[in-house]
Amino acid sequence: MTTTNQNSRRLRRAVAVAVALLALPVTMGPGRCGFVLDFTETTLITEQIDRVALGVDDGSIVATAYDREATLLKRHTFGFEPSLGVASSEVVDGVLQLEARCQYEGNCRFDHMFELPLGVGFEVTMADSQISLGYIDADIDVTFETGWFKGVRLASPNFTLALTTGDVTVDFATQPETVTISVQEGNVALELPAGEYRCVLAASGAVTNDGVTCSDAATAVLDVEAKAGDVTVKGI
Repeated sequence: MTTTNQNSRRLRRAVAVAVALLALPVTMGPGRCGFVLDFTETTLITEQIDRVALGVDDGSIVATAYDREATLLKRHTFGFEPSLGVASSEVVDGVLQLEARCQYEGNCRFDHMFELPLGVGFEVTMADSQISLGYIDADIDVTFETGWFKGVRLASPNFTLALTTGDVTVDFATQPETVTISVQEGNVALELPAGEYRCVLAASGAVTNDGVTCSDAATAVLDVEAKAGDVTVKGI
């Protein structure tokens, strides 16, 4: 075989490979090409904070609070490289501001794990998430579209949650001042210290109250709605 023929065949193969590579982004869908990134960053935040403000598309949150001096944050990132937007983290006026977005919906996720001092609250806005908060003793305000929420031994004075689809399970270690929960589709189960509450409990399914006294004169407020699901309240 002559050198000219060999070069011609190599050129044709190179052109064929180039055409196939150019076609990959189209056949694989927006953002589903390039390298898959999977890594975890760990940060010790020594600045005093009183709130975590987290705006993320998809991912999870696991947080627990106890007597400690600094905040430990682990952020796990997974996704196709073209899908990953810039993830930011900064402390402004006592608020730990965290943001991480996907360029294409559903193509990446950001998981956050916190070990926090006492006295730190949460303000969360997400798309799909699995959220587990334990022993938080400051205000919590969560809005997300799908997933689930679990609260363990919370001592938050004010608890607000809005969820489109998913279940909510919360137990309170101390009597809250206000609990406001709205779930479009899913069940809500609450455990609270027995006592008097001003109750507004609504559900398309069953509403069960075991051990909580509802009184219009109470100062603590339970405003809970499951538009397509059950509401269960238990006094402990």
